[in-house]
Amino acid sequence: MSGLAGTFVPSPDFGSRHQTVIPAPVEAVWAAWQEMEKAGGEGWGPVVRALFAVRRQLGRVKSRGGEVPEEDLRDSFLLLAEDAPRELVRGIVGQWWTMGAANGRPDVTGPSDFLAFDEPGYAKATFSMRFSADAATGGTRVVTETRVLCLDEAARRAMGRYWRLIEPFSGLVRRMMLSRLRKRAVA
Repeated sequence: MSGLAGTFVPSPDFGSRHQTVIPAPVEAVWAAWQEMEKAGGEGWGPVVRALFAVRRQLGRVKSRGGEVPEEDLRDSFLLLAEDAPRELVRGIVGQWWTMGAANGRPDVTGPSDFLAFDEPGYAKATFSMRFSADAATGGTRVVTETRVLCLDEAARRAMGRYWRLIEPFSGLVRRMMLSRLRKRAVA
């Protein structure tokens, strides 16, 4: 699955994909997702918030006690494309492996900036959600996909080390997010 995300990161260096089928119509699942996004950190649940807090603490240690802002997915990932109620793609440009440059480049403010950005030492990532009717169950198939494109070999090596460390936790976050979405959509 790449859908709209493939427009922004057509050939990722790193990626992950998770999916579930939720016993509710596409429109209801989309609405539940929108509610989760509007709730920000509260919508993700306590374990996900705890994982982000750990990441923030690691950033503080790395910056020798300096201030590391609390991450909010709504703020750090900018909206790149939306085809309601079927697909949503958010993106970010950063150096996540530094634990201090995770909130994205402030000069990347929209889809055209994201596509044009090509500065060595960085990576571009998309996070997408895709919602489609599941004919076998009558529910909604939800697929979340993360795609990362590194802009030079040094960034690819650094991201590779970081990816090996965080990918299990990232996968856990995605599975928990899908579980939380299921509960909200069928409530």
